[in-house]
Amino acid sequence: MLLTVLGSGSCELRADRSSPAYLLQAAGFSLLLDLGAGAWRRLTEAGLDPAQVGGVVLSHSHPDHLADLIPLLFALNYDPELARRASLDILGHRDLEPLVAGLQGLFGTWLTPPPERLRARWLAPGRSLDLGPLTIHTAAADHAPTSLAWRVEAEGQSLVYLGDSRATPELARFSRGAGLIIAHCAGSDQKPKPGHLYPRAAGELARRAGAGGLLLSHFYREVDPDLAVASAAEAFGGPVWAARDLGRWRLAAGGPRPDGDA
Repeated sequence: MLLTVLGSGSCELRADRSSPAYLLQAAGFSLLLDLGAGAWRRLTEAGLDPAQVGGVVLSHSHPDHLADLIPLLFALNYDPELARRASLDILGHRDLEPLVAGLQGLFGTWLTPPPERLRARWLAPGRSLDLGPLTIHTAAADHAPTSLAWRVEAEGQSLVYLGDSRATPELARFSRGAGLIIAHCAGSDQKPKPGHLYPRAAGELARRAGAGGLLLSHFYREVDPDLAVASAAEAFGGPVWAARDLGRWRLAAGGPRPDGDA
């Protein structure tokens, strides 16, 4: 598995950190985890082909996690390359369906691609499914009513994407044995952000899960990534990294590791 961070920031408008988005490539399949503003731009900056994306996971309904859904729906109709070549599934909590229907009601056919280009699969917490070569599991996340945590398994490896969520015993069990956990560390230990993890809590969750590694992301300007990593690592006892836009991490036998200069 190869993970490319497309957005490691938040709702803040920054040049260095786009809103949350991650690309996971495994067994010849490409899956996007969230679609924060700038996701598609960052994907092309990484030298990747948007038409090769086979699936999109939405963690919840907040705009900084799905703003680039609008350009995707539009492009599937009117970008000649995507309209000709793309075919993907969108996955999310079952209560996200009215949101997408509302966008399509507002913009009409502009945001209504043909079914052979886009299939929606709305899930309840606890559901599992296969998507191409990937096995995907879901669990309820503690953030918003539409929040899901996601576990993706392929090539003998597993990645857990918590999205925005507080730590819960259920999420620690859900993450058990994961090769890498992506945790949204939106606040500091001193100033936790409601509904999110903070560094020490992320490290403690990773320790309880027995994870192979922990990637902190969703940074606001007020959070020092180096201090966050140090605090999480002290609680975890395993490898911890701070995500950055266009950084890459590889999941393989022996544990996760930065790929290139991540």
